[in-house]
Amino acid sequence: MSKPLSLRLPALMLLPALLSGCLEQPSVEQQAARIVEQMSVREKIGQKIMMAFRYWCPDDQPACTAGMTELPDAASRALRDNAIGGVILFANNLSDLQQTRRLSEQIRRARPQNSPVSLLIGSDQEGGNVFRLPRPLATSFPGNMALGAAYQATRDSGLARDSGRVLAAEIRAVGFNVNFAPDVDVNSNPLNPVINVRAYGDDPATISLLGQATTQGMREQGVIGSFKHFPGHGDTATDSHYGLPVVNKSRADAYAIDLAPYRQAIASGQPPEMIMTAHIQYPALDSSQITARNGERMIAPATMSRKIQHDLLRGEMRYQGVTVTDALDMKGISDFFEQADAVIKVFQADVDIALMPTEFRTAAQAGRLRQLIDQVAAAVADGRIDRAELDRSVRRIVAMKLRNEVTPAGEAKPLPALSTIGGAEHRAVEDKITRQSITLLRNQGAALPLRSPSQRIFILTPWGEQAEAMRRRFDEKGYRQVSGAKLSATPWEAQKQAIDQADVVVIGTLATGVSPVERNGDPNAPAIAPRMKRSLQAEPSPAAGNGSLVFNVAEDLPALRTRFARSLSAPPLSEAQQMRNAMEYAKRQGKKLIHVTLRAPYDVINYDDLADATLATYAYYGYENGLRGPSMPALVDVMLGANPPGGKLPVAIHALDENGQPGALRYARGFGLSF
Repeated sequence: MSKPLSLRLPALMLLPALLSGCLEQPSVEQQAARIVEQMSVREKIGQKIMMAFRYWCPDDQPACTAGMTELPDAASRALRDNAIGGVILFANNLSDLQQTRRLSEQIRRARPQNSPVSLLIGSDQEGGNVFRLPRPLATSFPGNMALGAAYQATRDSGLARDSGRVLAAEIRAVGFNVNFAPDVDVNSNPLNPVINVRAYGDDPATISLLGQATTQGMREQGVIGSFKHFPGHGDTATDSHYGLPVVNKSRADAYAIDLAPYRQAIASGQPPEMIMTAHIQYPALDSSQITARNGERMIAPATMSRKIQHDLLRGEMRYQGVTVTDALDMKGISDFFEQADAVIKVFQADVDIALMPTEFRTAAQAGRLRQLIDQVAAAVADGRIDRAELDRSVRRIVAMKLRNEVTPAGEAKPLPALSTIGGAEHRAVEDKITRQSITLLRNQGAALPLRSPSQRIFILTPWGEQAEAMRRRFDEKGYRQVSGAKLSATPWEAQKQAIDQADVVVIGTLATGVSPVERNGDPNAPAIAPRMKRSLQAEPSPAAGNGSLVFNVAEDLPALRTRFARSLSAPPLSEAQQMRNAMEYAKRQGKKLIHVTLRAPYDVINYDDLADATLATYAYYGYENGLRGPSMPALVDVMLGANPPGGKLPVAIHALDENGQPGALRYARGFGLSF
């Protein structure tokens, strides 16, 4: 029976000293191999697991949703006793900067005694609508599609490098060493509910360039970046938090579009250190079937596909870095597989790290982690998981940790000062990207810029914080007769009265609703009062499958597109229809009408027959107990002519026919007006 790693490692730790007199130091790969040789099977499995602790509850209230902001003893012991390789944190773990730094330190201390490697501590700090640090405190950026718009205008990939550097520096200051970003999906489906503005755009070459520049900036700050979601989540109409999407592209299109950012980055010699998998079915890449928990056969999700993860990514594309699953609690996986079975299938596919494979919220539930590892270890013992492949996988993980000083020695180095977070230098980068991203799509009769501070302006937006941020900026610029309203809190008669009293009406719209990835990443969280309705598509059903090829039933994309095309004749409660009603009334009253598309700009086609001017921001956060995003003030500055509209579209926008099929090109990629 082998001794625990913590008892065997002191001698191993002497290796650098013993070798210091030699002419050549062992390579990182050699050091990793020696470390892995000393591990037991359970310790190897532990290194391949990243846990989450969104919530922590009393034993008698296991379903509570209290955010875990201090690491409980039971969680610390579970991490240490099972030699767990890492932890991911979410927004409800992070209440303030000092607390976040304390929590990350507690997690680092939860490694086995004398271990030569420490824990990966990661988060989804993409910028824009997926952001985990407290928004008013940190530099949040307008997001990837805004960055794509700024790049289309400037052709300056240094913007992406700078954004990666700032995002990484700020999470590094509170103790993170992994950022699950950037998203390099090619958003080729305007109905995409989960990627959308998280993509840089719809051009694979641009996405690869900006993704590489972003990870380079992160690397400069000592943070491991991660391309996601392999092999490509950009052409889906289902959110994998709710169901299992299918991508129906041909194999040729898969290579030309979805796989291209990964292939180009790997071929460049500067691949990302980590790649995250997608919970999607991609039959053109792998149509083989596996068995779900109910005994039915289904096409293998990419996360569990050996053809995709091993044969394609590692074999054909020759990727040598670390792979990690998307969260295994997402319904695209958890609805169809038991936890241990999911992890075994993931490892059989040759994915390195299982992200969030199990959850425990109480001290009494902590044994779930040990039980999971027992089941995976049994799969190693009986040959279902190949031992040699297991070793190669753990060597990749350990080597990545050594290269990035995720070690006790690395932890001894001081972190960047907390004062760098949201500091002037970082805000300047945020401001530059934001101002260069705002895109003018329509300006009939030179409706913009606005010239008279005496004009009465009414702003109607899906969220109150958007109108409030704009109102505050107008006020700063000397426009005193500005009012704002939240759509759902403003009855129709009140909307009409406000429009009647205004000279200029500004109406904001959101092309799609909020995905769980934007609200703390938890698909199982209790439902919250919806802040908006989906305007381009129906709400996703929580029912298993969500219309995918889960059990070999094709996803009905024409039907989805038909619903999109008919969204303007939806019931009165449709947000899209309410906004159009307000616009039509404003036009009848002879008001100057400015439309702002606050998310992905595809919904411009719903309203450009009415709007005098249309602006795209690609971002929708405003002012709520502080400014939560930079785009609303920058938008107002463009409306007033204080800043020119510098952005160019990073996506092509097509008209849709009555059947919801793409028609004539309405706005080309690269389009953008100026004053």
